[in-house]
Amino acid sequence: MPAREWEPMAVLSDELEAARLRIYALQDGAMRAQALAFCLRSGLFERLADSPGTPEELGLAPRVAPALLAFLASQGLAERDEQGRFRATPATEQFLVRSSPRFAGGRALLFQGFHEQIGRLGEALASGEPLGDAGQADMFGGFDGDDQRWFAEGMLANAIAGAERLRCEVDFSGFRRLLDVGGSSGGYSLALLEAHPSLKATIFDLPAVRPLAEERIAERGLGARCRFVAGSFFDDRLPAGHDVVLLANILHDWETQECRRILATCHEAVEPGGTIVVVEPMLAEDLSGPDHASVSGLTMALLGGENRTQSRIGELLEEAGFEGAWRSPLGEQNSVVTARKAGGRS
Repeated sequence: MPAREWEPMAVLSDELEAARLRIYALQDGAMRAQALAFCLRSGLFERLADSPGTPEELGLAPRVAPALLAFLASQGLAERDEQGRFRATPATEQFLVRSSPRFAGGRALLFQGFHEQIGRLGEALASGEPLGDAGQADMFGGFDGDDQRWFAEGMLANAIAGAERLRCEVDFSGFRRLLDVGGSSGGYSLALLEAHPSLKATIFDLPAVRPLAEERIAERGLGARCRFVAGSFFDDRLPAGHDVVLLANILHDWETQECRRILATCHEAVEPGGTIVVVEPMLAEDLSGPDHASVSGLTMALLGGENRTQSRIGELLEEAGFEGAWRSPLGEQNSVVTARKAGGRS
């Protein structure tokens, strides 16, 4: 067989070159995540925020310091001054310093917590079934007390950011009492209470969450308007007397049958004429993205949950007895679907 004659390849268009670089970045994803987790665990972001420093002053090993600092600079997480010292950028100070109220590093710790299971994602994608040993309990099984708190604080900041977008899209001013089902340490509830002085809230979640939730409630001086009730939405009846129920990042953790149970419980608990608000990452109707919801959906492929479209969430709400489903995107991360229980106010 004669050898193929070599022909030079055409120069890539700018669009294809950008796509090639995105593919390289996808393949480097695990390395990027591990580097970020190291910086969080080692306190490097705090040192960068405290004062500019040389690699030596920052406590970095000489052989790896250039690559690590260059990586952080390329991601907009560190910058170098004229004296050759590195310091934190405003984004780092806002989102990666643990004392910041907007700390968003909890997700890095989450994925550290079940790194081995992530390596088995291909099995879950090939079989279409979740991995039996990769459930949420296993995700947190390797966390010590400090790590659990770190993760919870990171998720709290994420919830507060989500609540800021939610209250711009959904008007809570007409509601009296909010029931935040699976509300964790109260990020959504606390932000909504601060925005609406006449609103009161009940956070309903597992007993282990109570200490951090009550600490956050007290810090914001909202003890008179917010309470924590311990329980399981699978095993216990939800507290009564609420005209709006919030499910934030709950349904996508569960298979459809469990979602039906959760929504039936919510329908029973909310007052006639009351509203249910579902907030979480949702896929585009044409499955074109968005990025965060699709990657989050891959996580759910491991754990047994499912990221759904807004229309599918609406269908589940109607199956549970709610009506008038309305939906809207909430920026790049989440979408919202609301519906009403018949009766009460029109």
